[in-house]
Parts: sequence; C-alpha cells; structure tokens
Amino acid sequence: MGTPFLHVDFQQNGELNFNRARVRRAFVRIGQMHMREARKLVMRRGRSAQGENPGYQTGRLAKSIGYRVPRGGAKRPGFLARIAPNQRNGEGNRMIEGDFYPAYLVYGVRGGAKRKRGHHRGASGGSGWRIAPRNNFMVETLERNRSWTQYFLASELRKAVKPVKRRTK
Repeated sequence: MGTPFLHVDFQQNGELNFNRARVRRAFVRIGQMHMREARKLVMRRGRSAQGENPGYQTGRLAKSIGYRVPRGGAKRPGFLARIAPNQRNGEGNRMIEGDFYPAYLVYGVRGGAKRKRGHHRGASGGSGWRIAPRNNFMVETLERNRSWTQYFLASELRKAVKPVKRRTK
C-alpha cells in the first residue's frame, strides 16, 4: 500500500500572490494533529494481541512519534509533513535508542531476536523469535484523518492564493 500523496502544481503569473507561510503553517498543524492521533492509538495500557495496536508499557513508542515540516529550497518547495516514530529532527519526539521497536511490531519479530539455525521452529516451541504482527497504527491514523486533512489543506490553499490589488491613478 502506497503512502498518501498530494501534488498541486500551477504557474504563478503576476496577477496572484501566493502566501507560502500560510501553507507551511497548515502543514505544521496537520503534523501536530496526526502526531496526537497516532499517540492516542498506542496509549492503551497493557499487552497487545495479534492485529491490535501496540500496547503502552514504557511509553517509548508513543513518545518517539513526531512530525517534521522540512524547509524548502531551490529544488523543493517544502510543502510536506512527515509523521513517524523516531522522526529525525522531528518536533515533539524522543528518539528510541537501540533497535527500532516499531518495525518489530509491524513485521512480527521480537526485539533483539537473532535468526539461528532453528528459527523455523519459532511457532512450535522453538526459539520464539517471531510474534504475531501488530496493527500498523500510522496507516490507521492517516486513514482516520484523511477527510479532515484534505478539507483543511484545500481550505488553506484557497486562502493562500489571493489576487493582486491593482493601484489606480
């Protein structure tokens, strides 16, 4: 399943003013909203079962979820919000030290597990390096907030494009 992606491209003539700062603020708000929702999904106390969202035991996963709106440059406009666990240079997150725990949950491998000669026996009482995969809470967050995100971003784009006021003599 691909990641949600929206690309808007238009030529700006002398008749319109485009407020880039307003659109960047909209992406910051989207990042904050998705970060908050993703954290809510993993805050349920206790051990999780197969197909459920990961449970909250130490809080490392929930605290590591952050967002980032990168700066634009010559080659890219900077209209992007990245929301993920362990988001480098992210806002509001604490990095997970050691092994990347969310990947173990999504793919169903125990943290720190090493595949050895008898790794195939995991389900039948062997080394136990496999666990049942948990729900991908980031995809669920994106799906839950898809309509709000599209509405909010379209609204902010509309407000960011204004006609130029002409001076009359």
